[in-house]
Amino acid sequence: MARGAHAHARQAKADQPQSHLSDAEREDLEGRIAVSNYHNKNVLLALIFPIMIVAKLMVLFILPDKYFFDNNRILNMVNGTAGDDAWWSGSYAVATNMFIKLNVLDFTTMAQWTIMLGMMFSVLVFAMVLRANSPDLLQTLFILATVGLLNIYVFNIGKDIIQFAFFFAVYVILVLPIENSVIKVVGSAMVLYFESTFYREYYILIAALVLGVYAILLFFRSRRQLGLGSLGWIIALMFAMIYAMMIVAKAIMPDEYNQIIGLRAGYSVAFGEDNGGNMNTAIHNWIPGGGLPIFMVNYVINLVRMMLPFELAIRGASYLPFFAFQLMVTAYMVNLLRKINQVEDSSLFIAICVFLGYVLASALFEPDFGSWTRHESATFPVLLLLILNPLQRVPITKEERMLAGTLKE
Repeated sequence: MARGAHAHARQAKADQPQSHLSDAEREDLEGRIAVSNYHNKNVLLALIFPIMIVAKLMVLFILPDKYFFDNNRILNMVNGTAGDDAWWSGSYAVATNMFIKLNVLDFTTMAQWTIMLGMMFSVLVFAMVLRANSPDLLQTLFILATVGLLNIYVFNIGKDIIQFAFFFAVYVILVLPIENSVIKVVGSAMVLYFESTFYREYYILIAALVLGVYAILLFFRSRRQLGLGSLGWIIALMFAMIYAMMIVAKAIMPDEYNQIIGLRAGYSVAFGEDNGGNMNTAIHNWIPGGGLPIFMVNYVINLVRMMLPFELAIRGASYLPFFAFQLMVTAYMVNLLRKINQVEDSSLFIAICVFLGYVLASALFEPDFGSWTRHESATFPVLLLLILNPLQRVPITKEERMLAGTLKE
């Protein structure tokens, strides 16, 4: 379990500038850090199931029903008691029919479904963490917080657990012992495309964007030095890719183009003004008007709002955990982008492409911050690869800072 700590030691030795430390002192520090990371991983593994239990108790006894609006709708559809609330189309129909087929134990309550799915999928999370790199303190806290979110939002009867399953399929492709990144990126895109054929149609867009992001990052990955200017170019090229995609859609798929352009304006009509409380955090366009230029300005603004959701922080203490979660995801992603030329592992490189493709597409469609957080947490199998790797480590302990040359004995 300490193999990630030793990988970190090798990465640190290669990347960090020479300091006042002798070889013997450096070796001693690396050994102490390896022991600390081994301890962190054991703590992380030991707390996965207690965190699951606490989260399930919150689902059953503490959190309001508005957090489980879709879950209760699908539960009632499975039980045949939904009445006029049933939505027998799209992803609701797919999820309902799937749970009807899986319901061999004749479950009828939220408690039964959430406990069973929590146990099953927490075992899967445990297995993924077990094979991952050893974490530092911040990584440990982030993964535990995500485990809590998963057991509240995703490991339950609903649509998001299907999304988790597809991202787990992508994860399996990424961890296969294949060094060829082209095979992995095409395989990941094919999984996402397959999801679009029967579940969420917009996943075909994610698949295409994954390939586009791969092409962009492949160019910058080959550069010897990257600075803030390179990071700016990466972001600008991604926005340009979205703009080009919209121009092409306008020419060859005008119906789909008009649907995307008017999507946010139609959410209040489609979901109602409340939608179980979710529309309280609706992501409305700030700039009124139509046309592609206005759409793109709003798209950029909305994506920034989603990645840096300060407006959630000012809504009250109950939103602070979601704000902190998203801030950490954003910080980790920016850190990887600015180090993209240091990413040698093909699995990590493709994971970056998959997650960015997902983010770029989701910014077009997510109606509110609640849905955004819930769906983002369902990408956990890919997110785990992005977080638990040596490039994401933050020197917090005395030993880590000494090894990094930021603290003298």
